[in-house]
Parts: sequence; structure tokens; C-alpha cells
Amino acid sequence: MPKKKPQSKSTIWVATAEPVGLRGSRLQQLNVDQVAVNVNLFLGQMGNVLKSTPEKLGKFQFVEFEVYAEISGEGQLVLLGTGGKAGATGGLKFVFRRVAAQ
Repeated sequence: MPKKKPQSKSTIWVATAEPVGLRGSRLQQLNVDQVAVNVNLFLGQMGNVLKSTPEKLGKFQFVEFEVYAEISGEGQLVLLGTGGKAGATGGLKFVFRRVAAQ
């Protein structure tokens, strides 16, 4: 493993999956500002998805939406779905809850 550079306030260490067929992960530094931009873009996109979700599903009320995402080696957020990488344990968890009507 290469020697790690010291972390600065403008970078964040991210463990990214190695290419298909290799085991383990590799550490790399990403620009915090770029990751922040990508998180905000992802949240905006998820907001568009949630706008079209119904409040009720049959006899059930839809009150919570949970999403898992990983950060790519380029700092982009990637939605985790079924059929994704087996054994993905890291990443970010976003929980969206409906606001109760007042």
C-alpha cells in the first residue's frame, strides 16, 4: 500500500473498491468541496424522486424512504441497488421522512 499523504482540511480520505476481479480497496484523497457539490446534487435528484411518491400505498402510509449510496473514486455518489457489489458495507445512508401535516 502506498504511503498516505497527510490529510488537509480541503481533502477527505475515501476507500474505493478496486476494479472488478481484484480484492480489497484503495485509499485516495478527494476534494471536500467537490464531494459536497456531489452530495447536494444527489440530494436534489433524490428530492425529485420523492416528489412523485404517494403518501399512501394501499392501506399503508408511506412515511420513510431510506437510500444507501457510495462515493466513487471521482467523488460522485452512486446509488446502491440490488445486484450491486456483493459485500458493500461502507457508504452513506440517507433517511427521508415525511413531515407530519400540521
